[in-house]
Parts: sequence; C-alpha cells; structure tokens
Amino acid sequence: MSDMSSLIVCGAINWDTTCFVDHLPLPGEEVTVSQITCVSGGTAGNVAVAAARILGARRVDLIGALGDDEIGGRQVAAVEAEGVNSEGVLRIAGQQSGQAFILVDRSGQNVIASHLGANAGLHPRLIDEAWLGRQIEDCRGIVLTDPPLEVVKRLMEIGSQRGIPVLWDPGILITANRDAVHASAREVAVLFLNETEACALLGADDFNTSMQRLQELGFRNRIVLKIGARGAVMAEPEGGLVLEVPVLPLSELGMGVINAVGCGDAFVGAFAAYCALGAGFDKSLLMAGVAAGLNAARAETRGSPDRVSLEKTADHAARLGFALGERSLPQY
Repeated sequence: MSDMSSLIVCGAINWDTTCFVDHLPLPGEEVTVSQITCVSGGTAGNVAVAAARILGARRVDLIGALGDDEIGGRQVAAVEAEGVNSEGVLRIAGQQSGQAFILVDRSGQNVIASHLGANAGLHPRLIDEAWLGRQIEDCRGIVLTDPPLEVVKRLMEIGSQRGIPVLWDPGILITANRDAVHASAREVAVLFLNETEACALLGADDFNTSMQRLQELGFRNRIVLKIGARGAVMAEPEGGLVLEVPVLPLSELGMGVINAVGCGDAFVGAFAAYCALGAGFDKSLLMAGVAAGLNAARAETRGSPDRVSLEKTADHAARLGFALGERSLPQY
C-alpha cells in the first residue's frame, strides 16, 4: 500500500464547545448545563478522522485553514494524533480559528452556532499546488464539506481533470449561495444533504418532493439524503433506484443515543472511506449508516469507530435484520 493519501478532505475545522442540557431552551429561556466538553471538531476535521480510522494512518489528507492562535495548534495536534496528514492545513496570521458552540439535549438532539473564523479565509491561491500535486497522485476521492465556493470549484476542476470522484456535503454554504450550489452540485459524483439542507436547496420538505425537484433540475448524480433518526436514502437517478439504510438498532445492540452531533460527518467519512477501498455505493451506504449509529452512541463528536469495530457491528446488526432496502425511483 502506498504511503500517499487515498482521500483528500477539504472544509471546516472548528473547536467545539458542547453543553449538555436536559432540553433545548425556548427563546428567552435559561437552562442548566450538566456537562461541558471542549474538543476538536468541524465538518472536515470530523470527516477526515472518521475516514482515517477506517483507512489507516497517513491515508487521509486534510485541507483547511486555522488561525495563528493557541486553538490552531491544538487542532493540528489532534488530527495528527488520529493519523491524518495535516500538511494542507494553513495557518492564517491575524485570524481566529473557527469555533462552534453546541447545545445537546438528553435525547441527543442539538442546535449549533458557528464562528467561521479562519475557515472563511481558505482560498485557492493559499493552497500549495506543489503539495496538492504530490498528494493527488494516489487519491481515490476528494471530499468537500463546506469550504468557500471558490475552493469547491477549484478542487472539482482538479477532480475532473484527473478522473477522481468528488463527494460534496455543502452544509451551510446553501443558505447564502443557493444558485451557485445548484450549478456545482450537478457535477459531483455524490451530493450529501440533510433534511434542512434539502429544503433550502430544493424547496422541498419531504422525500418525494425532493426527488421531483432533483429530476426537474436535471440532477443525474447520486444524492444521499441524511434523515437523522430514520437513517438515510440514496437516489440513483440514472439507474432509477432508491437505496435506503435504516437507523442502526442501537437498543438491540445494547447501546443508546447519547449525542447526535457529528453523526452526519461520521456517515460521510465512512461512506468516502469505503468508496476509496473500492466498495460499491451500496456497501458504502450501509457502512456509513453503521458508523453514524455508533457515533450517536458516544458522547464525543468524533465518536466514529475504527474499521474492525465498524465491521464487527455491521455483522452483528445484519443478524438482527439490519439491511439496505431498495425501491424504484418515482418518475415525474
């Protein structure tokens, strides 16, 4: 196995301050915090770590931006300790590193407020082309979470030129850049959306309406809709199929939901890792569902499993009936 990367992950790196509460507050309501954790997070950081735990050390490269503050140093140390290559993580003078402030209730639901900080300063010209050229040779996938759109477009160009599949979770970019995200989203191999993002991007508040809008807009790539406690679905417009992965049966596995923060990132990281390993999209979807479920059963945001634990749990869950469903994609 080459010591070069199998995946490049690009996007946000945040320092997460998580407050655990009995229930999420109403406007104007004060609630009591039972526990506070302060850990490394951010969508790209989380995805990179989740993928590295499956692919192994030095197989995942992270591209992102941090400030020249003390948090930035801790972030680099955290991803390096997980075996993620941090050579592509830039330190921008005079900028604060990104931070996220999260409330989590006893059911695992959450609300998040993010300060982008240095994440917003990532720009194509700041990416060392010489470094990227070295890492791209053995790359089997480029995962974009929510870097600035100029960076998305540049890495999409590189992926297209070199025949490398691009997987994109646009996240917060959708709100202020809906039309631009529309244009780029058609060009990636796999587009990830949660329910809120699907509504913002497609103007749809349910699965069937989302599928109708995707067809009206001319999408032909694979679309993965992450639907939280109901699992996830992947639409394959060209094949006319919808694959469904249910939520992992945690109670039957002797576990329960503790924290849903980071589950979507664990899902994307596992999906991308199995794609890089050469697995089909169906197996990648199944393993992503297991990884997200296991992440929810742990308090930490980066609670994703290693490959051995993941595949052991998948085998156990399969004996309990956990499996992909398949149906035809509605035609409109």
